[in-house]
Amino acid sequence: MKKALVLVAIVMILIVSHKEESIIIPESSIRFRVIANSNTLEDQTNKNKVSKNLGTYVTNLVKNAKTKEEATKLLNENYENIDKYIEGLLAENNINITYDLNIGKNYFGKKNYKGINYDAGYYDSLVLSLGKKQGTNWWCIMYPPLCLIDEETEKVEYTTLVKDMLDKYKF
Repeated sequence: MKKALVLVAIVMILIVSHKEESIIIPESSIRFRVIANSNTLEDQTNKNKVSKNLGTYVTNLVKNAKTKEEATKLLNENYENIDKYIEGLLAENNINITYDLNIGKNYFGKKNYKGINYDAGYYDSLVLSLGKKQGTNWWCIMYPPLCLIDEETEKVEYTTLVKDMLDKYKF
């Protein structure tokens, strides 16, 4: 137990003390991304509506998965349901736009969020691209949830990351 507390303390010190820390998303994760048609206010608003609702839908699909492989299987088995959900979501919100849905390896560029760099690379993911795919994107980790974003304060909690490290190294 003492080792676990020491590890948690070290992780917290590193997060607080390093402004430009680089993080590689673990192999055991699945990312989720929605790319907007453009950066107009309307397209960004649509992206945010879609990402919020679709995020809830797909997270509920994989929430009981015990492994990344189980989560991936659930996403692939539900591809048609996810596609129909997107169609309905767009119609319900009067968003008349084409889209591409891809579940698999997708490229993510380097991203800096609140002083933390997320490395570029190909990641297992669900990516929804709206229209011309020329707008700013939204992304998060779908499985396992590495962060929980409090929408009011935009505070990021890395609770699962710490738990995964403890489980992996069996402290």
